[in-house]
Amino acid sequence: MINDAPQISHLMLFGQSLALGFLVGLERQRHENSIAGLRTFTLIALAGSLGGYIWAQTDSQIGAWTLLILVAACLMIAQIKSLAKEPDTTTVVAALITFILGYILWIGHPLLPAAIAVTMTALLYFRKELREVPQRLTKQEIISFFQFAAIAVILLPILPNNNYGPYEVFNPYQIGWLVVLISGLSLLGYLALKIFGHKSGVAIAGVLGGMASTTATTLVYAKYSKEQAGFSNIAATIILLSHLVQLVRIGIIVGILEFMLIPLMLPWLIGGGVAGSLFVLWSYRRIEDAKEPLPSVSTRNPAEIVSAAIFALSFAGILFLVAWMNDVFAEAGVFLVSFLSGLTDIDAITVSNLKLVSDDILDPNIAVYAIILAFFANLIFKLGIVFVFADKKLRRPILTGYLVLVFGISAGVLINVYI
Repeated sequence: MINDAPQISHLMLFGQSLALGFLVGLERQRHENSIAGLRTFTLIALAGSLGGYIWAQTDSQIGAWTLLILVAACLMIAQIKSLAKEPDTTTVVAALITFILGYILWIGHPLLPAAIAVTMTALLYFRKELREVPQRLTKQEIISFFQFAAIAVILLPILPNNNYGPYEVFNPYQIGWLVVLISGLSLLGYLALKIFGHKSGVAIAGVLGGMASTTATTLVYAKYSKEQAGFSNIAATIILLSHLVQLVRIGIIVGILEFMLIPLMLPWLIGGGVAGSLFVLWSYRRIEDAKEPLPSVSTRNPAEIVSAAIFALSFAGILFLVAWMNDVFAEAGVFLVSFLSGLTDIDAITVSNLKLVSDDILDPNIAVYAIILAFFANLIFKLGIVFVFADKKLRRPILTGYLVLVFGISAGVLINVYI
């Protein structure tokens, strides 16, 4: 059995390389003019792994370089033959990257090739939509993206990484890093809305709304339910689905900033996710196809300097308030600040609590309960939006959906406490 262990490990690595090649090849197979498809990409990934295997066994990279040259030569020959029809440079580049991914698997980084393969496949699949991006972005939006890049790449590294102020909670570098992280996540949602929002279906509209802004999504579809007869079920499904994506977003933020809290966060995130998903599926089955195009959700560009500055200031203010209230009023003060700030925005209070946990100022359990309370407060605020702006028929499904979410989250908390 001991001697079989390395062989099993090698087989697993070869299997992973085949899966990566299969994934990329499956996308390329969809194009008639592609010079490489499913089988070719799978073999190319396998060739990369063979190169890594030869290097591991002989401590020489000659075999890997030889295979790479052979693969590149074959691709060039195929490319030359296809020039008469249509150049396929994208497939050539993707194939070479696939070979490298297969090779990287053998140097102890199995997650990196998988992440790159998924990203590359997505870029290839959404080729048409990505080509339309420059036409869909205004000049001011492009300038905002450059400004965001300047903040992330130039300004952030030179910020001092020291604690200042009351309770030493103000760290310019950490605040800057959190602004870049949250703005970056919001920017992904914003770009997705710009690219896909004009032709989104119910499911995509809910996902994009959760990525960009659940508040904006709730407001837009609440208003539209009054204007469009019979739209309430569709609006309810989209709004509730956006909240499920918000739960995923919270999990991602916690995983990045304070991974040790994941065991405390997962029960209520999963509880809310499962309960909410069941309700969304039930709601989705009750809707009919929309006869009119779905309304587009308009949000402030998170890459703008003003948006980033507002978030930085609100984050710094909430950070101090939570630390001060925790010192003066203990957990009751933390819960009060979390509830009030969570009414309009959950990101700032979430990252504030996580930073204070990281600085050993706030108890992890208190931080988790404060984030849950902020999420509940956010639901109350959006319920108010629905009751004020939406058609009466939308109120009941939204209220029921929110109660289901609260029940699922509460069940997750109780399971975590008593089991």
